[in-house]
Amino acid sequence: MSAILSPEDVRVVLVSPEGEANMGAVARSMVCFGVRDLVLVTPYRQPAEEARNWACHGLPVLEGSRIASTLDEALEGVNLAAGLTRRAGKRRHRMLSPVEFKTRILPRSLPCRLALVFGTEESGLSNEALDRCHRLVRIPSQGSLNLAHAVSMMLYELFGREEPIRSTRAARLASPELRRRMLDALAGHLQVMGYPFHQASLEEEMTKLSDILERAELEEWETNFLGGMFKHLRIQFERARDRG
Repeated sequence: MSAILSPEDVRVVLVSPEGEANMGAVARSMVCFGVRDLVLVTPYRQPAEEARNWACHGLPVLEGSRIASTLDEALEGVNLAAGLTRRAGKRRHRMLSPVEFKTRILPRSLPCRLALVFGTEESGLSNEALDRCHRLVRIPSQGSLNLAHAVSMMLYELFGREEPIRSTRAARLASPELRRRMLDALAGHLQVMGYPFHQASLEEEMTKLSDILERAELEEWETNFLGGMFKHLRIQFERARDRG
């Protein structure tokens, strides 16, 4: 039986939200789609009376929200994190539309615990925050959307239509966590071996490699195989370097 994405599987993470009105409006939007897990990462102010007024029937979500000191803490228990961003850049490759994320990524990732990560109203998510996300999603627009509107649009795309999101994967694909661990280890191996040799930074090169591996849809054994291969190459490099 195929897995189905449920509102209970989704967490909304707001990184350093600034306005109480937006915190309340996000909670109001969440409850409309059945999503109740809200985490605030180092908010500029604690949600108080203004936030409660904007939350309306979403008050239980607001009152049940948790405060996290880091994004890593907010993502505990999550195995697929989507970072919402509208800005392009060298480290922001292969951004997906909400529809592409829903139809291409989610069906082959289920069952999963999904986090939708949103940045500050003023500047969005930093590169460091996006590095902690497995996929980047960009809502097509002519300008910057209000935070609560962006949350509403993503939740509508996931749960506002009649057809649920079902798993389509046949093979046991590597989880985002496993791919991230493999890429982190590979980055360490490449750094020891002095790569890259050209002007690009290692971070830029790893972003490109991550995109390639995402499209390859690696299974668990393939991911472990590549990790072991590069570990062996590093060991041989260090032996050759020590002999020289």
